[in-house]
Amino acid sequence: MGQTADRPAPPEPPERERDRGAQRRHGLSARGAATRRRLMAAARAEILAGDGVLEVANVADRTEVSVGLLYRYFGSKDGLVSAVVNEFYDSYDETVFTTRIDAGVGWLVTEHLRLRREIDFLCDDALGRVIIGRRLREPAAAQADAERLARQVDIAARGIARGQRGGELDTAIRPRFAAAAILGAFRELMAQALSGPAEPPREELLDVMWRTGTSLLLPAEDALP
Repeated sequence: MGQTADRPAPPEPPERERDRGAQRRHGLSARGAATRRRLMAAARAEILAGDGVLEVANVADRTEVSVGLLYRYFGSKDGLVSAVVNEFYDSYDETVFTTRIDAGVGWLVTEHLRLRREIDFLCDDALGRVIIGRRLREPAAAQADAERLARQVDIAARGIARGQRGGELDTAIRPRFAAAAILGAFRELMAQALSGPAEPPREELLDVMWRTGTSLLLPAEDALP
């Protein structure tokens, strides 16, 4: 039989990559990083079960550890909430903002695909419905949310600037102003759509947001009626 060619190793599961990141950022051993991930998973489950409220004692009960161990890893309840929110945004950004499509595709096609992915992600992720739907009633969540939204504005502004340089978008508006306006409108739209028990109308949301964004960004002669 002929020699089998070496195959590239499959990508590591996302949780293993996150564990390694936690090891580097927090100086944890592999076991410590796994424990941290288990505590965060329990905190996420508690937030969902509590409809946006987190009780540290309940998280400790879920994981059969002491409250003191939670504070050892996260410093405080606010630290735990912030960690859960940031983990959600890590997945959000990876799925929506930092995933590259075809570099040869123009801004309009790329942005339409990205927007559809964004709506699907937020509708499908249970924690997204709580965070973006404004049901996470923990003060620390607001600060983490604001910090991550600012990062998304930075990413969106760079994309708009590329579209302007490529001649697809109106150059009369500053990219950062446009990004802030569009993301602000999108967050308000999704907050309304995710705040109730009904299934969000994804195609309608896509249409509304696409009309909003293109009316701001396309040159006047190309804007949708």
